[in-house]
Amino acid sequence: MKVFIHFFLVFNLLGCQKEKPDYQSLVNKTIEVYKNELPKKIVFYREKNNLDIKNTPNYTFSEAQELLYKKDETFYSLNIMEQKDYISINILSYKSGKNLSCKYDKRGRLVSKAIIETKLQPSKPYYIYYEILKRKYPNYMNWKLFPIPKDSLK
Repeated sequence: MKVFIHFFLVFNLLGCQKEKPDYQSLVNKTIEVYKNELPKKIVFYREKNNLDIKNTPNYTFSEAQELLYKKDETFYSLNIMEQKDYISINILSYKSGKNLSCKYDKRGRLVSKAIIETKLQPSKPYYIYYEILKRKYPNYMNWKLFPIPKDSLK
């Protein structure tokens, strides 16, 4: 009888654990939804919330120093937010200011999509974009009027 109780407890503990959603497939679905809005090869800025996503032939991830070295201002941010009832995948372009957003239910079915024009707020990717513009177009404006915080590019 004890063996049966132990087996039952172990089975319940293993069966009650939540399965982590497959973020990689949700990112791929989001890119497919917005394939006309996105380039064929997307470069994403690597952040903490997208560390689990692997590079594919359609998109790659780059660190801050690599983006600054290449001076590619067309990079995107990928933000994955998991809420109680849904998972939101957001692809933000710093060049256009567009946020391509898809919400999925816990089963991975598309619930809603939206293209949102955003006012970009200071953040690490924002400062990387700003520094790329500063390096690429040094005579465009007086860059000294709007300095970048020293620790924002590390």
